[in-house]
Amino acid sequence: PRQGREGDRVGFGYLLTGDRAVLCDDTGTVHAILKRMGKDKRWRENGPGRFFCEFLEQLLVRDLHRLEELEDRLSQLEDGVLAGEMEGFNAALSPLRKQVLGWLRYYNQLDGVACELESNEIGLFSAEEQQMFHMLEKRLARLRDEAQLLREYCLQVRELFQAELDIRQNRIMKILTIVTTVFLPLSLVAGWYGMNFVGMPELSWAYGYPAVIVGSVAIVLLTLWIMKKKKFW
Repeated sequence: PRQGREGDRVGFGYLLTGDRAVLCDDTGTVHAILKRMGKDKRWRENGPGRFFCEFLEQLLVRDLHRLEELEDRLSQLEDGVLAGEMEGFNAALSPLRKQVLGWLRYYNQLDGVACELESNEIGLFSAEEQQMFHMLEKRLARLRDEAQLLREYCLQVRELFQAELDIRQNRIMKILTIVTTVFLPLSLVAGWYGMNFVGMPELSWAYGYPAVIVGSVAIVLLTLWIMKKKKFW
């Protein structure tokens, strides 16, 4: 999942023999790592196995920091959801999930490489070098576990967002239900007096219109009082 200076994916080939290690790279990443390793000459005295193990360890130097940065970004998204900032959530979470998945696959594959080297089926490495590959494998397992935790964290943040979204929708539905309940009796009154039967005394009563207004207001206030008493909101 790493990228070079120009944004290209970092990839290289390697060949290990009993007395040398050959690295093929066209991104310049290997050259930069070898320059850092050149400050310590011990790998030159212990064969290609030790050199290649230390080379792989150099690939992992800043990985824990990178995973912590991803965790911080996920934490910011989580805080934003709790603060009610829902806009653009999916657009921000999707690339983070892809990055975490990329790191998890990378550690699984690199762990397979370390296991293969540790097995030393062709007897290329010494016992000390096998132990170094074993320690590398344990380090990769820890990083893989961290990446797995981040993947689960992504799912938790996604579930939190969905829960907050459901809460918002429930609030909207609650408001709509309250409005509907309050004005439902008024709809009954409007339908009742909209029939215009001849025998309705309120039609010819001088105070019929104000009486309906007062009755409607009273119904609304009574409905709101009952809802408040029942703690519907």
